[in-house]
Amino acid sequence: MVSSPRQNQFILGCWQLDDRCWLSLPVAEIQRSIDTYLAWGVNSFDTADIYGRSEKLLGQCLKGRDDCRILTKMVFFDEAPTAQHIQYKLENSLRNLQRDYLDNVQVHWHNPQLDFAPLWEKLCTYQAQGKIRQLGVTNFSTPMLKQALKYAPIQTHQVQYSLIDRRVEASMQALCLAQGITILPYGSLAGGFLSDQFLKFEQQPPQKMDHGRTFHYTTMIAQHGGWPGVQSLLKVMAKIAKGYNLTIAQVALQWLHHQPGVGPIITGLTTNRQQIQQNMEALDRPIAAADLQTLSDTARQLIPQSGDVYSYERG
Repeated sequence: MVSSPRQNQFILGCWQLDDRCWLSLPVAEIQRSIDTYLAWGVNSFDTADIYGRSEKLLGQCLKGRDDCRILTKMVFFDEAPTAQHIQYKLENSLRNLQRDYLDNVQVHWHNPQLDFAPLWEKLCTYQAQGKIRQLGVTNFSTPMLKQALKYAPIQTHQVQYSLIDRRVEASMQALCLAQGITILPYGSLAGGFLSDQFLKFEQQPPQKMDHGRTFHYTTMIAQHGGWPGVQSLLKVMAKIAKGYNLTIAQVALQWLHHQPGVGPIITGLTTNRQQIQQNMEALDRPIAAADLQTLSDTARQLIPQSGDVYSYERG
C-alpha cells in the first residue's frame, strides 16, 4: 500500500480524540485508524494536555512503540505557573502517554504580559535530566518567541498556517528561518473547508455542531474576510487540481509543503480510509512552481490578512 515513507512529511494531529469537541469515537476504531496511519509510514503524533482524553488514548494505542514520536503541549492561560504546577503537568503527560520521557514539549502561553523566564528555566532543567528531548512553542507571537529564545533552545513552532491563514508570513516565518526553528503547521485544510466538498457552497456552509470546525475554523474564516474570498479561492484551486488529477485538499497540502521553513504538516486524524490515502498521497505528484505562485497570489488578493500569529485568538 505504501509507495514511499511519510515520516518526514506528516504529523498526525490528535485534537480529534477530544470527545468534548468532536464526535466520540470507540477506542477500537481509533486504534484501527492509528494503525492505518502507521502503515502509511506516519510515526509522529501531536497532542496536548488540554485535549481531553487524547494523551491517554495515544498512550494506550502506541504503548511499546519506541519507533513513534509524540509531541505534546503544556498550556498556560491565566497566571504564571508554579514549579509544582509545571512538575504536575510533566508527570501527568508522562503518565498519560506511558513514556519515560517526552519527545517534544510545546508551550502555549496565552498572556504575553506575564514573565515566563522561570518556566523555561524549569523546562531546560527537565531537558538536561532527559525527561524532555526537545522544546517548542505553539501560537507564540513574534515578540514572545524572541523573548523565549533568550531562555531556551526552541526548535519547533506550531502555528496555524494555510492558504486562508498566512499571518505567520508577516514576521514569524523570517524569525524561524533565521533561528533554525521548524514551523509545524496545523489547520492546513482549515478544518476541511479547503476541500472539494465545499466548492458547491456559494454561501457560508451550515455549521456542524458535532465538529470542531464550528467554534474554530468558521470564526477564523470570518476574521479573514468571510466566505466569498474562500469560495473564489476554491474555484482557482479546483482548476489547478484538475490539471494534476489532484483534489483541492491535496493542492492545499502541497502548497503548504513548499513554503519556507515548513516541516512536517499536521493533518487531523480521520477514520475515513479514502481521506487518509488522499492526504498521504498529496505530495506524490509535484505541482509546478508557477501554479504554486498562482495559489499564493490568488489567496493574497482574495483573503485579507492582518496581525501576528494568534493575534485575534489571544485577544
